[in-house]
Amino acid sequence: MGTVETYRQLESNLGDDWQLSPSKHSRVGMLKEILSWIGHPERRLSVIHIVGSNGKGSTGVMISKILMTAGYRVGHFSTPAILTDCEVVTINGQMISEKEVMYHYKRIMVEIKNHGGDEKTLTKFEMWTLIALCHFAKQEVQFAVLEAGVGGTGDATNVIDSPLVVAITKISDDHSDFLGHNLLKIAENVAGAIKPGSLIVNYPGQDINVFKILRDKANQVEAIWNPYDKPKITLVRSSPEGLVLNADQLEGLKLSLTGAYQANNLSTVLQIVTILKNKRIALSDIAVAEALAHVKITGRMEFDSKHNILYDAAHNPHGITSLVATIRSWHLPFKPTVILGLVKGKNTAEMLDELLPYVATIIAVTPDSKNAMSADELAAKIVLTSDVDVEIADDSTAAISLARQVRESSKALIVVTGSVYTLRAIEKEGI
Repeated sequence: MGTVETYRQLESNLGDDWQLSPSKHSRVGMLKEILSWIGHPERRLSVIHIVGSNGKGSTGVMISKILMTAGYRVGHFSTPAILTDCEVVTINGQMISEKEVMYHYKRIMVEIKNHGGDEKTLTKFEMWTLIALCHFAKQEVQFAVLEAGVGGTGDATNVIDSPLVVAITKISDDHSDFLGHNLLKIAENVAGAIKPGSLIVNYPGQDINVFKILRDKANQVEAIWNPYDKPKITLVRSSPEGLVLNADQLEGLKLSLTGAYQANNLSTVLQIVTILKNKRIALSDIAVAEALAHVKITGRMEFDSKHNILYDAAHNPHGITSLVATIRSWHLPFKPTVILGLVKGKNTAEMLDELLPYVATIIAVTPDSKNAMSADELAAKIVLTSDVDVEIADDSTAAISLARQVRESSKALIVVTGSVYTLRAIEKEGI
């Protein structure tokens, strides 16, 4: 392929798959070398690095919103994209422009080509990581919130040598093809993000053996494990519109993200807030409360009250378990109808075993991904294992049409889930 000159060419060149990697071996060393060629933009950033299997998106958007509400200029890198790739790089909620993407891309490619590489040298995730770092440095953000993609040791975001904070979310057996075939191997990989001198925050309720691996790594490299008490959080009320919680002195705290499990992600966020406060970074309780009451994240327990639809990119067994637990806690009058699309290699049987007892109808759809499981294959698996009604949608338009028919005859909640790629196909059409 010739030189990429336009953003549309860049989109086509990089493809759709955020997780695609040419090697299971770490390429962080190569990425650090590329960053050295362009002046080490990452060294000019105060980074909050978020790693783990589940909850990175929620944790990232909450801490970003809190910092923004307190008056800081905040860069946020979060993948994968739902509607447009530009949404993965934002500053104070504003997406990077296509013009800015091309500026940074061309600057990066000049150096890669000068050193013998070409336009296929980097994966999509690696390229966007470098674009984010360059953009944040050029725009002089005061904080950069970086969410890892897969793992820690070999993840492109691990180019950061001295993060201010490393926040570790729930670690589960997701991405076992890349990170190892058991939970402890995955934990060891994630622990690779723990750096000397960094402040480490850990998800409450982390598996005890995972916790030991993380703590041992922190001690080994002389990172600073969070020395402050974790917040005491009590869930007062859960509904599709969000949560009401008590968190230490913050009573009646409203969180606009729904799902009871968000209380644990909130604990991680409030631990970060405490650490930052103790580093004399001004974060008032008023700013925290205001931010959490208005925080939103596309495709993560995102409730459309007008159409009674819940969008959630639950993509592994833990995510589906959390989704089911949340729906059950709402005591809905009818079992929901679920538009479901899965990616291959995602513990399909375990996910279906968890989900199917609590739904009335499944509308099977093929996600917008190269690794998608076809709607026909998914429907066959459901028919063989349950008596749930199954409809097959040939494309996202058909899925929406079926969902509309369901809504006309029932007041049941419609849930769109299984993969961010499922959400991408559905949200582009709109229900």
